Formats: sequence, structure tokens, C-alpha cells
Amino acid sequence: MFFRIGDPKDPVKTGIECQILDSTGKADDQMTHHDHGGIIRTIGAKKNMSKKPGEWNQMMIQCQGHHIKVHLNGSEIINHWLDKKGEGKLSGVSDRPIVGHIGLQDHGEPNNLHFKNIRIRKL
Repeated sequence: MFFRIGDPKDPVKTGIECQILDSTGKADDQMTHHDHGGIIRTIGAKKNMSKKPGEWNQMMIQCQGHHIKVHLNGSEIINHWLDKKGEGKLSGVSDRPIVGHIGLQDHGEPNNLHFKNIRIRKL
């Protein structure tokens, strides 16, 4: 899930990505920014709330200024300020726009990823 994309032709380099990936069974302390709910190049989920393959996951991403929260299946897994420095976290998206486009990504595998009930609300 991409958001705050500055250039729709290059969401990877001009947006922020929240990972959607099966991380079932992975220990909480092993979750990285590339696991389910993690903000790529920034911070991993503080706990693994990924449901088993074939089950629906519910994700809520909330952005206000530099503050990002991610809830997965009813639990807060990310609560991070993008402009904080020196906390041992990756900071690869601190230079991204505060506003921008939204995008959904798949990697071309049929029947592997489905979206439903997408809602966008201005805060």
C-alpha cells in the first residue's frame, strides 16, 4: 500500500509504502520493515498481527503531518514520527511529501492479493 506519492510514475522513490505480506508465525521481535504492516525503509511492526493465508486482514493507516499510525486486525502495530532522528530506526522516508497520491501494489501473482472496503477519510 503506497501513500503520499509525489510522482505516480515512481511510487517507490517518491512515496511511503506500508507492507502487505504474509508474516504468519514470525516472532514479534523478528518483525522488520519488510514484514506485514511495516513501513518500508523506516520501521517494523511492534507485534505480528498477520492472519493466516486465506483469511481477511484489516489494516488502518493514519497519517497526520509526520505522525503515522498503523493498526492491523484491531491492534496498533506502528506509532511513529517520521521526522524523529537518532532513535536507531531507519529513516528512508523522512524526506517524502506530506500529501500525495495513494496506490495499491501487487507483484503480478493472480489470486494472491485482494482488496475490499477501502475507505479514505480526511482528518
